[in-house]
Amino acid sequence: MKHLLVPTVLIAPMLAPLPALAQSGFEAEKAVRAIPCTCRFKGADIPVGQTMCLDLPNGPVLAQCDRVLNNTAWKTLQHGCPTPGLS
Repeated sequence: MKHLLVPTVLIAPMLAPLPALAQSGFEAEKAVRAIPCTCRFKGADIPVGQTMCLDLPNGPVLAQCDRVLNNTAWKTLQHGCPTPGLS
């Protein structure tokens, strides 16, 4: 049985990060914060960090727009929403 010798190509240089793409953790975090992320509710854009009452099919919840990895998501703070009242 004959073995074929296949020339190998060095791919290590191709796997090395390009200097333009290499960022420190701090620089990458600053870049992510600069992206204007929003959550969506009933057709409206809600900025990250804003808290609001969401009227869901299983009842109202107080939720905050938050980032999870590279996506935005609603984080439930409590079931039910505070009602304004006189003090």
